[in-house]
Amino acid sequence: MSTSNSTAENSIASEQTHRITGPHAEPPTVANATTYWRCESCERESIREQDLHRETFHADECEVIDQC
Repeated sequence: MSTSNSTAENSIASEQTHRITGPHAEPPTVANATTYWRCESCERESIREQDLHRETFHADECEVIDQC
């Protein structure tokens, strides 16, 4: 039995500072609140996750572009 099964130790996402996260929920006080996805590197957001997997969506200096 392994004792190093904690999520924080084994999670690839916890090691990446430049990643796509979501879905995030807008506050209920926002009219027509929805969920959205965010690129943590260039801080751009979209309600469609597939947008974040296109190179043209990200800022020129974004480090996530290499993963698209």
